[in-house]
Amino acid sequence: MNSNMKRLLKECFEAPEPEKKQEFIASLPSPDVSIMDFLLSQAAYIPKWIWSLSALIFVVALVGAGYLKKDMLWCVSACMPLLALAPVTESGRSQRWDMAELEMSSRFSLKSVLLARLGILGLADLLLFFLLLPLAWMNGGSSILETGVYMLCPYMLTVLLGLWASRIVHGRECAYLCGAIALGVALGNALLYQTIQGFYARHNFPYWVLAFALLSVGAVKQCIETIKQKEEPVWNLR
Repeated sequence: MNSNMKRLLKECFEAPEPEKKQEFIASLPSPDVSIMDFLLSQAAYIPKWIWSLSALIFVVALVGAGYLKKDMLWCVSACMPLLALAPVTESGRSQRWDMAELEMSSRFSLKSVLLARLGILGLADLLLFFLLLPLAWMNGGSSILETGVYMLCPYMLTVLLGLWASRIVHGRECAYLCGAIALGVALGNALLYQTIQGFYARHNFPYWVLAFALLSVGAVKQCIETIKQKEEPVWNLR
C-alpha cells in the first residue's frame, strides 16, 4: 500500500474531534466531597489487622514498662519495624488484589487514594510513636532525644526497604517479602543489642543521627518513586 492510499484511509476513518467535551464532563454528577470526608472514607478501607497490630504493640510495651521494670528501649525499637509494615504493605495492596486498574478509573486517582491512606497510617504511627517514646525512655540511660532516634532508625530502614521491594515485586509475593523485611529488621535490631556492647552508648549517638538522616532521605525518595509509579491512564476523565 502506497503512502497516498494510507493518507486517504486515515482521512476517511479518522475520528472527528469531540465537540463540547468539557461541557459534557462538567454535566456529569459530581457531588462535592470534603477532604475530611475523603480521608474518613479511605480510613474505612484500611484492614482491621493493621489497627489491631498497633494496639498489640502498644499493650506489649505498656505491660513491659509497667511490670517488668526493665530497660524497654531495645524491645520497643525492635517493634517499630512491625509498625512500618502497615504503610509499606498498603502501598502495594491494589496490585496485590488486581484492583489497580479499577482504582485508576475511579473518581479519585490511585495516587490520591494512596497518599490519603499512607498519610492516615503515617499519622497513626506518629501518634503511637509519641505514646511509646516515654515507655522506651523509662529505666534507660539515654535522653528522650536519643531514645527517639534509636526508635526511628529501624522504622525508617523498614520503610525504605519495604517501599523499594513493593516497586520491584508485585502480587502477594510482595506482602510476604515486606513481612520478611520487617521481621528481619526487628530481629536484627534485637540481636545487635544483645551482641554489641554499647549499642546504645552515648558516644555512638552521632552515627545514629547520621544513619537516621540518610534513612529518612532514602525513605522519602522511595515514597516519591512509589507515588510516581501510580500513573493514571489517559482515558481517565478525572
